[in-house]
Amino acid sequence: MSLFFAPRKHVTILLLACLGTASSAVAQVSLTPTVGIYAPTGDLVDAVINGNALQFKQQVGIALGGRIGVALSSRISLSATGTYVPSSLRATLSASGIASDTAEKTSLYFGTGRVNLWLVPPTSPLSIGLNGGVGVVGRSQTRAVDANGTVYAEGGRRDVGGVVGAVVGLSLGPISAFVSADNYIYKPAVFEALGAAPRTQNDVLVSFGVGVPLGGKRTGSK
Repeated sequence: MSLFFAPRKHVTILLLACLGTASSAVAQVSLTPTVGIYAPTGDLVDAVINGNALQFKQQVGIALGGRIGVALSSRISLSATGTYVPSSLRATLSASGIASDTAEKTSLYFGTGRVNLWLVPPTSPLSIGLNGGVGVVGRSQTRAVDANGTVYAEGGRRDVGGVVGAVVGLSLGPISAFVSADNYIYKPAVFEALGAAPRTQNDVLVSFGVGVPLGGKRTGSK
């Protein structure tokens, strides 16, 4: 399964623009595998549907992914990222005074296209950067069963929002290592057809990666 499955429609144009700009500027291109932790900060759904209380909360999970970066200068770079999170969705339902608590597998896919501003450039031994851009969150089927056997289910979906983040990097000669923290901000319309109002999500993703240069030349510090 491709790590870049979720964001194809929304970041492909940005990635092509990145590569085109990099070609004209003879900028450095890098590929970085990443591993980290995904942690949601709020409930996905907390509503009353058909007279029954329904609460969904995505569980913390391991995040596996990668990013392609294009350095336009020592201070500015562009990147496209993709992340897969095998997770579960915990559902608490209360119907007819009977409560049930279940967990179903619901995987997530994150993709972004973003601009990076380096406060301390990657050409330094220690680098610090801020970034922001467009994020796409894909979710597999969302499902729960209450104590009376009623099934609440919605097929896989994708939601578009924003992403902001910060990164600290360490230069290790031809390769580099970094730790990043990203906040995905979006409104998933899960169970909207049944009357649940979309809730703004702030999904935090902390990851570690090691970057490998693919070509071009390292831009000098300005």
